[in-house]
Formats: sequence, structure tokens, C-alpha cells
Amino acid sequence: MTIKPFVFGILVLVIFEGLILGFQRAGYWSVSGKVTSEGKAVQPSAGDVDSIKGWMTLEQVSTAFAVPLNELLAAFNLPADTPATTAVKDLESETFSVEDLREGLLTRAQPVEAEDASEPIQEPTATPTLAPAEPAATPVPTEHVAPEKTLTGKTTFQELIDWGVKAEAIQRVIGGKLPPLSTVVKDYVTQQGKPFSEVKAALQAEVDQVR
Repeated sequence: MTIKPFVFGILVLVIFEGLILGFQRAGYWSVSGKVTSEGKAVQPSAGDVDSIKGWMTLEQVSTAFAVPLNELLAAFNLPADTPATTAVKDLESETFSVEDLREGLLTRAQPVEAEDASEPIQEPTATPTLAPAEPAATPVPTEHVAPEKTLTGKTTFQELIDWGVKAEAIQRVIGGKLPPLSTVVKDYVTQQGKPFSEVKAALQAEVDQVR
């Protein structure tokens, strides 16, 4: 039996559509691309910005890429009151598109590149510490040293004897007997009520004679 081409074409079409209808009813066929074979809504993949489709909603994109809706709207200068259920394609304009959304999310997901480790690390330059200035030495007052065998306010009668002045000469100048030789001449003369300058000059004259 020969089947006419026209009839054969109709049979093929009926069989093909029957198969499609059968698979759709069984949940194994979807032509919209918005649902899986199980009938679940297709969601964008967080690891693949190309999985974002124009029919997907802002809520789906926000959830998949963990970006709060308000930040997503602000990042692409979209109205802050845009409903989360709005499809991405419905927002396309001269300043926004699905491709812009993909590129923006891709840039956001990329980690900040670390600085080139090959560049030498500049060590912090230590600030030179100035050593504390040594305090200026306090000049020691110059002590006046009297010439040898010169009578001063500290000279004792013992020193006069050691310098060769006779005891008689000392007694004549001071007008009395010699006190203990350890006595300071000035103290003795002052106690006697005599001017030390006069007695000093007279005794110095005696010292000068025996040099």
C-alpha cells in the first residue's frame, strides 16, 4: 500500500505534536525556558552572570547574587520604588540593559587585585633620634690662690712659725703672748678688737724679711 506524500506529512506532524504534548504533560518538556522540566522556575546562577535573562525579576537577581534590592537599584540608577517583581527587560533604557546588569555584577564579584609582590617593599625610614645635648659644664669658679707665704684670713700662728717668723716678732706685733699655735691669726686679732688689716700688714712684713 502506497501512502501519499500529503497523508504522510500529516501523520508525521500529528505524531510529532503528540510527542511534544505527551512530554509536556509528563513534565519533561518546556518551550518557554522559564521553567525546568519539573515545572520549577528557572533561577539565575550566582556563579554565572550569563544565566541572567531579561524575563527574570529583580528579586531573582537580588537573591541569587546576594545583593540587597536597594543597593541593586542604586548601583544602576534605577528608581528606588521599583517593585522587586519587575522583569529586568522591562527596565531597559538608554542607560540600562541586561548586559549592563551582567557586567556590573561581574565587576562586583571580582576580588580586588593584590599589589604586585614583585615590587620592593619600602621599609619605613627611621627618623634619626638626636642624642640629648649634654648639659654645659658649670664653670668652676676660679679659686684665688695666694702666693706662697702670704698671710690670709685662714693663716694660723703655726704657719707663721713654719715660715721662719720668730715668736718674739709675732708677740710684738699682736701685743701679747702667743695663743695656741693652731689658732687662726684673723680670729685671734678680731677677738682682741684690733683691725686685722693692720696686723696682717705688719706680720706680712716679718714674713717677707725671712724669705
